[in-house]
Amino acid sequence: MKKIILYIVIIFAFSNCQNKKEETNIASEEIKNINEIVEAIIIQDSLNVFSKSPDSIMFCSQLRRLNIYIPEKRHDGLTPPAPPRGIYITSLLSDKIIGEKFSTQDSLGLLQQNSNPEKLKIENSLIHKLKTTTVEKALKRRKNTKMFRFYEMTIPVFSLDRKNAYVKLDYYCTGLCGSGKAIYLKKLNGKWKIIEKRETWIS
Repeated sequence: MKKIILYIVIIFAFSNCQNKKEETNIASEEIKNINEIVEAIIIQDSLNVFSKSPDSIMFCSQLRRLNIYIPEKRHDGLTPPAPPRGIYITSLLSDKIIGEKFSTQDSLGLLQQNSNPEKLKIENSLIHKLKTTTVEKALKRRKNTKMFRFYEMTIPVFSLDRKNAYVKLDYYCTGLCGSGKAIYLKKLNGKWKIIEKRETWIS
């Protein structure tokens, strides 16, 4: 009997540890903001992802983490480009957002957002409205049919007051038609609005 109780305690402790590992560092209010931002970008940037028709484009149901780096100069005094799928903190602080920008007070908070999960699934209520995929499924489709078109978005990073946000949106497709955008948003009257967007890459 004692052995059975011991096994139950060990199993409970193990599953408890697993659950703690899977918890994200993102608060529920922030999850709400993230999903509102995803929907705002889809609508305001007129992304053709709502329709389930064959002509519509797939949207990744998982947002990926945007890694924020502190730039380091090389021996020759030059700063190399930020690693792929990342951005330098200095770029976030110096990019102007039509009279607004992340302030130096936001620096530590932005870097702390490197603790965001590697991937974050958007809410099911939003997924049901979209033609969704995952990167893995999209790449498998490309392997099988050589045809693919999908959007992938990063988890938004926020200013300390949670009124400003930055997102990267990438569009991948067969052939040379891919592109990427940096998108800045501001919360105005309780709604997220795109303030500025600019192209970051094109194939």
